[in-house]
Amino acid sequence: MKKTLLFIVAILFFGFMTQKAMAQNLQTVAIQSGFNADVVANGVGTSASSTSTDVDGVNYAFISRDFQLTTGSTPLTYGLPVNGLINSVVAAPAGLSFQLASYSGNNSLRLQNVNDSGTLTFTTPIAAVNLYMLATGGSGACTVNATVNFADATSETFTGIAIADWYGGANFAIQGIGRINITNDVLETGGGTNPRLYQIPLAISVANQAKLVQSVTVTKAGGGIPNIFAFSVDAYTSCPAPSNITFTSSNDGGTFNWTAPTSAPSMGYDYYYSASATPPTASTTPTGSVAAGVTTATLTGLTMGATYYFWVRSNCDTLQGFWQMKMFTTGQMEATYTVGDINTEFSTGPTITSSTACPGTLSLNIPAGFQIASTDVAYTMTTASNGWMSEQRTLLVCNTNNTTEAAIASGVGTTTGTYAYNRTGLTIANGLTGTVSFDLRAWRTYGGSGCNADYNRVDNNTWKITVTLTQALSTIDVTAPKIKIYPIPFTDVIHLDHAQEVNAIAVTDLTGKLVQTIQQPQEAIYLGDLNSGLYILTMTLQDGSVQHIKAIKE
Repeated sequence: MKKTLLFIVAILFFGFMTQKAMAQNLQTVAIQSGFNADVVANGVGTSASSTSTDVDGVNYAFISRDFQLTTGSTPLTYGLPVNGLINSVVAAPAGLSFQLASYSGNNSLRLQNVNDSGTLTFTTPIAAVNLYMLATGGSGACTVNATVNFADATSETFTGIAIADWYGGANFAIQGIGRINITNDVLETGGGTNPRLYQIPLAISVANQAKLVQSVTVTKAGGGIPNIFAFSVDAYTSCPAPSNITFTSSNDGGTFNWTAPTSAPSMGYDYYYSASATPPTASTTPTGSVAAGVTTATLTGLTMGATYYFWVRSNCDTLQGFWQMKMFTTGQMEATYTVGDINTEFSTGPTITSSTACPGTLSLNIPAGFQIASTDVAYTMTTASNGWMSEQRTLLVCNTNNTTEAAIASGVGTTTGTYAYNRTGLTIANGLTGTVSFDLRAWRTYGGSGCNADYNRVDNNTWKITVTLTQALSTIDVTAPKIKIYPIPFTDVIHLDHAQEVNAIAVTDLTGKLVQTIQQPQEAIYLGDLNSGLYILTMTLQDGSVQHIKAIKE
């Protein structure tokens, strides 16, 4: 009888915890003060001119993707996101993001010596079920203690928090962001998988979850050099948030859907969108709202190929919930493989010309009048038995035009586990229309023979193809322009005769690839960085109409 009663209690407790875990309110946290070092090189100029110190004590710093030594330097294909928004790849909790501080000022709490301490004060105090710290260790793994300070002058302390070295650690939020030597400006790619920033959870005790977190004090306990970059929270609230925001794109906008919380809000939902990653606050006026029971919203009149940010929150009448964010790009389609795990085939050295007997296949039907401008791919692979992550090999192939990626993708880590893959801006399907088919070929370099999932596999429901679309050149109407440009051809600068009437311009090349987006253009627009050739300027006007103009760059 005891055993049965204990089992029932355990089941009820698990059900409660599961329900609680589903009601997450994941929020980025703005830091008002406390950073003491600028360790991210950005903009044009020497890395030393845009940093105050290094990450690791031996002259290496992070880089932003917009870093260029000179205006003529080749743009980087790696680095921290220019907008500072990091969408964590850690599986749980899904959808967690971190917002880094400006790269033009102090952006790290860097603790050089044992017992060095600093306090990061939140711009807006917030109650939290869990805190998540974004950090890394320079010149070795390190250990810190953290004290969470509440607005009522109480605190909660976490000791012995381990932070991995910025090369090769697990539980990373982002990887493959490269670094630079600030004494000589020598760049390092990190092999496409390093350096890394790590997501570290701090579970707030139940007794403190309703208290407002005002700041976090971090103290170095030992090891390398801790660098603390950001905090995010699973916020505590009595107005639970919607979850699982999805986006179906159209050429000038798209439709959002989301899942209602278990306790649906009595007054429906508010939503807000912006071309800026800056999140709305509790006092921000929403773009729109939907009634109770409605879990969808549609946006139109946006620039094709441009990136925007959409937020939605619950409206519980006298209380509004926290904003939940979805980044989206107009003119995109996506497909997810749901047939099952994809087996790997044994091979000691696959190449881009190798095939497998067990690929996964996905197809997308491109709408009439549109073509693919770029392709993104994401998936995870999991080991089994004595398989290692470093033994994983994969390749994306476009079957429609028989084009492969330029290189085989490999996992990292001489241990078992799950490795995440995410590659963007691929050109293997550019210009294709109609039904476009992709294969994901997967191999392993250890374990048995033939195709199976005994040692490594691509996980079901994780392989996703996302394509960005542009209008097919043959469908673009360039007659009777309302806005005129000159000169044609141009060398470096084009001029608009009624710039005040233009909201945005998307510049695409003849393959349909988006090469530049210009918001609120001025009368003179510099396009000197473009290669010589023919381009299409797609202008979204203030009245919502769209105009296409051909322009030749000499």
